[in-house]
Amino acid sequence: MKRVLLCAVLLSLSLPVVVHAGAESHPSHPSAGSAAAASDRDGWPDTRVGELARGWVTAFSSGDSAMKVYLAAHMATASLADKNVPQRIERYRDLREKYGRLELASVVKSTDEKLTVKLMGSDATRTEFIFTAQTEAPWKLVSVAIREAGHFGHGGFGH
Repeated sequence: MKRVLLCAVLLSLSLPVVVHAGAESHPSHPSAGSAAAASDRDGWPDTRVGELARGWVTAFSSGDSAMKVYLAAHMATASLADKNVPQRIERYRDLREKYGRLELASVVKSTDEKLTVKLMGSDATRTEFIFTAQTEAPWKLVSVAIREAGHFGHGGFGH
């Protein structure tokens, strides 16, 4: 019986995650809810903030140097003035140790400016991340916050 249960769990972990983005389409992007857009983007909404969040998660899971490059290129100038890349990398290291690699588990809410997702860490725990982006050119990432176990903000990533 234990083997059957273990096989069922392993099989369910290998299946692709299906998410409902619930996003309105962006004028310059196809509908975020379309099956083609979702499958091409591994479930990420086809919005500017969706693209920024996807890039952030990829950099997060790739290591320090990838994260440094990502932050320098994609964080809003005002956000970097408030907390520079070396400060952000220190916080990143703490979070990387806590979560390991991250991957999209589900999309909670998506708008043109803000994306709330559940990301799964290496230990299979799911944590809510909130990505906020500029709504005008140059359309960069303003912040990344983490909502953990019933509280928000204090202890978040603060990007």
